[in-house]
This record gives sequence, structure tokens and C-alpha cells, in this order.
Amino acid sequence: MYLQTFGLREPPFGDAPDPRFACLFAREREILAHVEYEVGAGTSSVTLITGDAGVGKTLSCLLIEADAPNHGVRAVRHGAGDYALETVAWLRSLYAGFGLPLPLSADANTRDHLVDGLAAGLARLSHHVNHRYLWILDDAEELGDDDLSLVERILVASEKAGAPFHVVLAGESTLLERLSTDGAPTISAHIQRRLSLPPLTDEESERYVRHRLHIAGTTQMPFSRLGLRSLRDDGRGNPRRLNTLAQRALERAAERGEQSIGERALGFVVREALPEHALYWIRRYRKALLAAAALVAIIVIGGAATWFFTGHSPSRPKSLVTATPEQALAKFHDALPLPDVGKVRVWGELLARWQVSSKETSVANAINCDAVIFPGFACVSGRGSLDQLRRFDRPIVLELDDANAKQQVLLVGAGDEAVRLYLGGKYVELTREAFEQVWNGRFYAVFRVDPDMPGKLSRGSSGDGLAWALERLPPDPAAAPGTSPTTFDRSVETRVLTLQRRFGIAADGVIGPETMFALSSLDTNGPHLARGVP
Repeated sequence: MYLQTFGLREPPFGDAPDPRFACLFAREREILAHVEYEVGAGTSSVTLITGDAGVGKTLSCLLIEADAPNHGVRAVRHGAGDYALETVAWLRSLYAGFGLPLPLSADANTRDHLVDGLAAGLARLSHHVNHRYLWILDDAEELGDDDLSLVERILVASEKAGAPFHVVLAGESTLLERLSTDGAPTISAHIQRRLSLPPLTDEESERYVRHRLHIAGTTQMPFSRLGLRSLRDDGRGNPRRLNTLAQRALERAAERGEQSIGERALGFVVREALPEHALYWIRRYRKALLAAAALVAIIVIGGAATWFFTGHSPSRPKSLVTATPEQALAKFHDALPLPDVGKVRVWGELLARWQVSSKETSVANAINCDAVIFPGFACVSGRGSLDQLRRFDRPIVLELDDANAKQQVLLVGAGDEAVRLYLGGKYVELTREAFEQVWNGRFYAVFRVDPDMPGKLSRGSSGDGLAWALERLPPDPAAAPGTSPTTFDRSVETRVLTLQRRFGIAADGVIGPETMFALSSLDTNGPHLARGVP
């Protein structure tokens, strides 16, 4: 279970709406305030609340029901399961909900008698104890026209009897269309206010996730900055969808022993947990699919065996020919944005992968690639080969040749045969042979470093910057266990030379910007190149 993994007291993203986890935004506060005002006004009324499935209508109904006793209001809430009852049973449940005695005679248990008796009983209670009454109808799109007519009859009868009676209808957007067209049920004439629950904004979505985790008692944020952004984007402002994705992401991270959920993990969860993706159906019906696949495999193997033993042999599949370098580069050029636009997007993506906020630096400042962008975050530029850059295992900005207006792209993956690039809006994969035809060899890389690190360390240097470097340099086999030099001596220089040869850096024994980048790349924290690139 993921609770122990992330220090949670209880699951924060349950399926059922829970008022304890309610994160109130302006829209929910407006609904609660409006219902409170209408109920306190003294006259009967109807309030209509609409929104897409999963946007929070049921939770709003629960909050209204929980808040009603604080204002001297008796509230009864019904949902889709109640509407399946017969009319008489439905009306009798209202008697019980409002605290009225049920009629005992068979003659009084008819639809008309129950409506009149309900109105009269509410009027008597209202006169003696000054109560007001609220009927909350969730999933109201499930109500037929006859049901809505019955609701109107109860409303009108209660109003005539002098019992302040209020109705909240909560349903999907189809209910609003139904009550706004010509020939709509007559209850639409009693609606005082139409309120809608729009999807959450990007900022609200992030606050929603953080709030639920906080209520559940988390001691750490399970989602990385990119993971939270991916969750927000894929959730599309729908709380139910956010809950589904976050719940599955936490489960998957615990199963795999991961402490942080990133963008890549969320991408897999989206395909696995949302019905519009094939993986969702595969996971849901995996047993049936496995059985079907086994049956198909038996049939195929049996057919192949029959074909072979009757003197035939299966034909060999045709080989797939990849695009030529010329065709690949033509598509690559078509995908490139304007140089200035592409540069801003590429550097923005690089900073996002390093989880650098706009408060720390701007994209425009980072593009300059100053030696120190801000304390603890540095930049280095130079020339190299793909094999050299691949050893650093970090996303790196690459500059194209003069023929391509020195446009910049982001290297996000590199294999023996291909590279994966972010072009400022699109990801593409090219063969290394094709890409090296348009790359001039120049690169720009950012990395985290000790804020006290000077611009260069060499023989005789000391201080906090040296301590940071010593933690990452290859160990000295000749040094006694538990000892560490306090100055940059010959043994340290030997370790620096070993590191520089390993990364293909000029072996001068001095810790300059490129060597600092190599040291930083040994840290497991931070972004890495994508795996699975051939």
C-alpha cells in the first residue's frame, strides 16, 4: 500500500466525494452563499446547479446538506438510487427525512394524499419550531418529466400551506438544456438562479492536489514539478479525473519502489487509467484478454504446424525500410519553429526539466548562458560529439549549423543509432547520421553546483567548493579509509584527470566549467536522457 511509502494517514484520492477533503474555490463558496441566502429569504425557490460529470456537483450537495443545520434548515438529499423507487416510496422517504410521522391508513398512502400531507405537516412544524426545509436532488438529469412535475407539486403545495420550502437541482449540462428549451417542464419557471460548476483552472488543479495530500497527512510531495504539471494537464480541471490519475500514480509508484512521480510515470498512468486509452481496457479486462490471446496463439501455432508438416513453409515477412536521411531531414526542417520562438521554448523546457521556477531566473536570462545563472545554477557551452554528450546523461541544448540559422534544439535522448530531440513544440527522432549533417557541434548545458563553488579549482585550492568536488570525484585507491584531503593536492589532481578522460574532456587536471558539469552529472538528482532510444 502506498500510504507508508509517502507518509499518508489515509488515501487522499478516494472515489466517493468526501467533505473532509473539500477544497473550496470561489465557485463552491458562491453556491453555498447563494443557497444560504435563498433559504433565509423565507420564500420558496429552486436553485439549479449544473456541470460536467465529475466536476464536483455531488460534493457541493454534501456541503450544502452539512451546512443546513447551522442555519435552522432541515435538509434531505436524494440521488439517482432513490429515483428508482416507486413514487409512493419516494414520498414516504421525504416524510422520514423531514421528521414527519408516516400515514398509516392505506387511503392516505396515495400520491395526492402524500403530497398534501407532506405540505401540511411541514407547515405545522414550521409554525411551531420555525424550521425551513431544503430538498437536494443530486443527479437530477435522471429525473423524468413526471418526477419534475411531482417536485413542482410539492413546492407549490408547501408554499400555499405556508411552509418555506426550497429545492436544489444538481445535474449535468443536459439538464440545463432541457430546462431552457421551449416546452420545458413547468418547474423551470420557479428557478431563481442557475449556477454552473466550470472545470478547475491550472492553478486550482494544483492547489486541489496539494490540498488533498495535506489533509491526508503527507510528509513529502509525491509528485515532481513536471509530474504535477502533467497531472494537472491530463486532469483537464476535472476533480474526478484528477483523483483517478493521482490514485493510480501513487499505487504504481509504491509497486515500483519509487519515491517521486514524474512526467514519464504520469504518461503511463494516463494510458492505463483513462477509458479513452487502450491500456485502460487491457488492464480492466486483462484476464479475458489473456484467455483470448492464449486461444489465438494456440490456433496460430496449430495452423503454422499444419502448414509446415503438409510440406509448406511460411513466407518470410518483408523488411521495413526506414526513411532516407534526405526524407528525414526534410520532415525535420518542416517541424522546426521560427528560430526565436524555438529558442525560447527549448530553454523554457530545459529549465522546467531542472525544476527552475520563474522566481529564480527567467528564460531570457538563461539563454545568455552566463557562467552563473543564479547562485547554485551554472551554464557551460562548448563543442563536442554526440558520444561525449551522451556520457553526461543530461538534456542539453544543441545549436544547428549556419544553414539552419543557428536554431537550437534540446537533446532529450541518445542511443547508438538515433537521437530524440525537442524542437520547441514537437519531439522527433532522427538517425545520428542525419542529425550530424545539420548540427555544428556546439552545445549549451545547465547544471546545479555548490553555490560557493569558484569559477575554477586547481592545485592549492581549498574551501567548500573543493568539498563538493571531492564528494563526486572517483575515489583515490591509495588513500586511507575515512581520510579526505583539505587542499587541492597531487592526489586530487590525479582523480580529476581520471574523470576528465572518462568524459572526454581536455585532461588538464583543473576543475573548470566542463569538469564541474561532469561532476554534477554524477548526481542522481535532476533530469536524465530518455531511455529506450535505439
